[in-house]
Amino acid sequence: MGDTMAEDGRASGVWSRPLVRAGLVVGAGALAGLAVEFHWLGWTSFPGNSCGGRYRPCPEGTTPTLILAFLFTFAGAVGLVAAVAAFHRIRPGRAVPGALAAAGVLIALWPGWQAYLWMRGPVLDRAWQAGADRPASVRGVGAWAVGEDAETVVRARTDALVAYDSGTGDRGWVLRAPVRESVCAMSERIVDGIGLVAFARNEKPCDTVWGVDVRSGRKVWERNITGVTPGPHQGGGGLLSADAGVAVALGEHAVHGYGLTDGAVRWTAKPVPAGTGADDDVECEPVTAATAGGTTTVVVSCAGYDGFHSAYLLSLDTAAGKELGRRELPVESHLSSAAVLSAEPFTLLVQESDERGLAAVLAYGAPDDPKREPVTIPLTADEEDLAVTGFAPRFAARPVFRTVVADGNLIVAAAKPGSDSPERVAAYSLDDGRRRWHADLGTGVAALAPVGPDRVAVLGDSQRLWTLTTDDGTRVGEEDGITVRDVSLKLDSGPQLVRAGDGWVLVNADGDTYPPVLGVSP
Repeated sequence: MGDTMAEDGRASGVWSRPLVRAGLVVGAGALAGLAVEFHWLGWTSFPGNSCGGRYRPCPEGTTPTLILAFLFTFAGAVGLVAAVAAFHRIRPGRAVPGALAAAGVLIALWPGWQAYLWMRGPVLDRAWQAGADRPASVRGVGAWAVGEDAETVVRARTDALVAYDSGTGDRGWVLRAPVRESVCAMSERIVDGIGLVAFARNEKPCDTVWGVDVRSGRKVWERNITGVTPGPHQGGGGLLSADAGVAVALGEHAVHGYGLTDGAVRWTAKPVPAGTGADDDVECEPVTAATAGGTTTVVVSCAGYDGFHSAYLLSLDTAAGKELGRRELPVESHLSSAAVLSAEPFTLLVQESDERGLAAVLAYGAPDDPKREPVTIPLTADEEDLAVTGFAPRFAARPVFRTVVADGNLIVAAAKPGSDSPERVAAYSLDDGRRRWHADLGTGVAALAPVGPDRVAVLGDSQRLWTLTTDDGTRVGEEDGITVRDVSLKLDSGPQLVRAGDGWVLVNADGDTYPPVLGVSP
């Protein structure tokens, strides 16, 4: 009995010590500080002050943060009242317990922040956004990334080219289109600092071609040609291309080669019907082209009075315009869509006007090799439908497709049978056309973009960004992707995704309702 009373006395003595009771006040203050901090971090994490649902999910970590905030609120309030009351019994007054509680709050801030970062996971925050397009009637029609790390992004509007600093969003140079003309075509890539852009009057062909220094926004040269009218489904993609010091422009019944830096005429090639004995009334029109490795590959469609005649791939020496070879395309009706998805290896999207005709991606090892048949990847199969693009391109002058050709694969957004939204990414081998892998994301695919030689980035409608390996589709980093915050109401359908340093630049076609360009970064 005596021993028990002695132990109780020692325990009571410990809790009655000033330092212990002071520590209890500090601990209770820490709980209160965590409550305030987690409430602030949780409620302010909502993009646009609201979230929830499939297409506007709350940021990762929001739910556990708010649950802990309420738990710490209750524990901190009760603990603080009890600890301060106990401290008053040995030292009356308000100043000391108030200071101790404040010290607890300050001590808890850093651990609380680290715990929040762990629950939240990695995120990309909106760093900047450009002002709305003016006049409001213009549309974004394409974009270029300038520099190895895309230090500058050039967005083409119908009336001008506008350069933006990808780190700050500051607007740089502006190059206006000719009076009453609109941007109708752009080269796929920039070569030696020169980008190609073409202009057309209302419902007229693309007949004015400029070489533009993308670093300064200066027009280097200009050529007037008898142009072609962009197709309704592939836009102006493929009408201009550049490689090996030569600018290639598609004209009416002709392919033109110009000096890339000075616009000097190099050569002109006129496609003719394939085969021998063709009727005199048959004319051939270049539809789209790509230039890489010293070879220009042109899709040519021929027709006569009786309608469709033939279509083929024409290979030209980019330096001299000399014909290197040709290959018949496996089509029997007019091409409703023909778009180059990759210049090297040459990969072509083809859709015939005949609803029973070809609708596929054709992959060629060497377009001038007549012995090898192209690998055919149908747009519609038993497993899924490939969502390469919509009915009309979002960017008319330089269309953006939800595809990446890398590591011997065509990586493409795909929709399950019966689904209206492409919620998976699939990879098809360019060697045999078989599906190698697929990744279901649970949300629509808004954009695809390469990230280095062996990875691809996927932006989902749920504002998640995944990184997948190109060879087997393994997810790199977070399994659920990285949260991109505060962009849910700022993206047009089908934005262009551009890697810029450690962050990303998102380019919208509609620059009036949405920001024309915005940047996100860690």
